[in-house]
Amino acid sequence: MKRGVALALGGGGVRGYAHLGVLEVLEKAGVPIQGLSGSSAGALAAAGFAFGHKDPYRVHEAIFDPELPRLSPGGGLRGLARLLGGFRRPHLADPRRLEEGLKALFGDALLEESPIPLALQAADLLTGEAVVLRRGPVFKAVLASMAIPGLFPPVAWEGRLLVDGDVAEKVPVRAAKALFPKVVAVDVSNPPPKEAPKTALEAALLAGEASRRRLKALALKEADLVIALDPPFPIDTFDHEKLPLVYQLGQKRAWERLKEIQALARPRLKDLLVQARPPLGGGG
Repeated sequence: MKRGVALALGGGGVRGYAHLGVLEVLEKAGVPIQGLSGSSAGALAAAGFAFGHKDPYRVHEAIFDPELPRLSPGGGLRGLARLLGGFRRPHLADPRRLEEGLKALFGDALLEESPIPLALQAADLLTGEAVVLRRGPVFKAVLASMAIPGLFPPVAWEGRLLVDGDVAEKVPVRAAKALFPKVVAVDVSNPPPKEAPKTALEAALLAGEASRRRLKALALKEADLVIALDPPFPIDTFDHEKLPLVYQLGQKRAWERLKEIQALARPRLKDLLVQARPPLGGGG
């Protein structure tokens, strides 16, 4: 078996820039990255790193839409819920800024051309199932994986309507396992909210979040190692002023677990023995 690990990068808005901090540390430490899967902000980080866009500030500059923080006061789930309650539009944000920024980053690049095997996860809006994208335009796959329902329109892809990958699985561990058997999952979630909902819509959205947290916990059990961002306080989805904090926190969490990751990346003795064993019926 090759030396190295695959990484499963979860969604979390601006907290997703922590993934680039984690990846920077692993690259500097010489840990081979044999595959990258990503959902939502994790998809942006996975594709960005694979295609050489490793500076979080440049990635942020390319895609940042200053309207988003204003659309969702407080930048979080509840602010979005209150805003959604007052509008009947199919989506609140104009996707052109994000789409243009992704095109500027990735151009005509295809997923199958990635120097590191890539698996970007979106969700089928009509069925709720996870859709893992391995072929096709990188910019469009990232756009689909980041299409937060209600905020951005779904992305048409081969007869499906695709939305934010977090809808199906916040940290795409199974997609990473399909790339390489040893998986480090990076979870950049906030802690669960402690306040009771104030409206029926907030309650419904929080219930959906609770369900996704349970699915995430089940997915993380399949990873060989989990790095949790564990921010010192909740960081809102669109609070882009926290980019330096989350990036540095990603670096810190990776350094804290580096020895474990390096141990995981080494081939196991039993795998080496299997590789060294002559084939059955070997001739002479």
